[in-house]
Amino acid sequence: MQEGRKTLKSLQGDIKKITDQLKKGNMNPGIGNKSIGSGITESRTRGGARLYWKIRQGQIEILGISGKDNQRKVINEILQCFGGK
Repeated sequence: MQEGRKTLKSLQGDIKKITDQLKKGNMNPGIGNKSIGSGITESRTRGGARLYWKIRQGQIEILGISGKDNQRKVINEILQCFGGK
């Protein structure tokens, strides 16, 4: 996903914080979660990073990342690839 790659460099620290929290079993990392449909969750940080993930076969699967500016575009790509609302 092209949009996610652009975001990774600018928000890398925030994304790492969220993923580290998920690895430790915190299913509500960052400043909160929001369902975007089809079992896909968006976790946010104050710095504007968004991480999209779901649980599949008991494991956390990271589906994508975004910032505030490209959030809608990335959500649309994720829903298209991994199941729509």
